Amino acid sequence: MNRIVLIALAALSLGACASNDMGGFQTASTPQGPSVISGSGATSMSGGSVGASTPVIAGPAGCAGPISDYQQLIDNDAETGMLNPGVYNRVSSDLESVKRSCASGREKEALGQLASVKARYGYR
Repeated sequence: MNRIVLIALAALSLGACASNDMGGFQTASTPQGPSVISGSGATSMSGGSVGASTPVIAGPAGCAGPISDYQQLIDNDAETGMLNPGVYNRVSSDLESVKRSCASGREKEALGQLASVKARYGYR
């Protein structure tokens, strides 16, 4: 008898977990509001999707390519809500000196700065 009661309770609790009714609580499947603020490579929320084109970075290919790839990665993370808009703005701001170093032809310096920015924000 106890076994039947336990099976019935387990079935009810599993059914409650699978239910779409959250008892008045609602969850959002996508972030609310714009997730990309003052983007430095992202397109606007109304003008298309972020990551549709690779941002153009001036400088030698040895540093411009990795910077561009990282910029596209953070743009995509911000667009999907995986990166907080405030953090996105800080990362973008930190990347400005990296971009300047690369544009000035200081490839090694730019790559070192890029590695530092990535580590600071948890990217490899």
